[in-house]
Amino acid sequence: MVKAENNNPPEINSNFLEIETVRFEDNEVSFCPTRGGIITSLKLHGQEILYLDPKNFENIEENVRGGIPILFPQAGPVDPNSQFSKLKQHGFARNSSNWKFEKTDNGFIEKLSFDEETLEKYPYQFEFSIIGKFEDDGSFTLTQEVKNVGDKEMPIAMGLHPYFKVPANEKNNIGFNFPGGEIVKNQTEIWTNSGTTSIDNPEKLEVEIPNTGNLTITPSSEYQKTWVWSLPEKDFICIEPVMRDVNGIIDNPEKIPPQATFSASVNFKLN
Repeated sequence: MVKAENNNPPEINSNFLEIETVRFEDNEVSFCPTRGGIITSLKLHGQEILYLDPKNFENIEENVRGGIPILFPQAGPVDPNSQFSKLKQHGFARNSSNWKFEKTDNGFIEKLSFDEETLEKYPYQFEFSIIGKFEDDGSFTLTQEVKNVGDKEMPIAMGLHPYFKVPANEKNNIGFNFPGGEIVKNQTEIWTNSGTTSIDNPEKLEVEIPNTGNLTITPSSEYQKTWVWSLPEKDFICIEPVMRDVNGIIDNPEKIPPQATFSASVNFKLN
């Protein structure tokens, strides 16, 4: 494993947006409930694996470029002519400042519930939780859990949007060692230039990231797709576990019965 020269996350103005941190042995995770519940930093064995633009983070008029934004109730854009025309791309959870949280011995729990504002965009009653947990092997598991507290079936197509740090000039050297990895490699010119490469969930993604190391991402089967995306000249790659492709919440959503709970999880391990 190649270590980066600087393992510290970018400095954030904590007086503007309060960041919470949990440490477990030589691991550390930080998150910001007032900025969409976003995970801002994740250190595994002392090694920072996430990218974050602090100026972008502090400008609440912009969507955050970095960390792990939470995508709910859907990932990706939605047809503006559909019944969900008021939903922005990637949903509303990432822009909400109404998250509640508690810390645990090895992680945290963040919770977001429906209100009048969410009902205008998404007419369903929900309790949504993000559960972060460090495992005994030093890996980190992030779980999205949704309870339908209403009296009608609720459609979702949620996901996560991790930004992993990598020097812009090293993106061609990333190793994608998993089924479908050859598709990602062959489409490097697409996803490094604002396009998106979508592949079926390979169950386990082994990714060799220059200056970070060998990262294993293990999404549960509820995430049917993985998206890969980046921007030119930016020091990140996004490898996103999502439940469906674009318009999934309309075309083929997961449907949660009344009073039922649905969950999906992703594990991150640095070898």
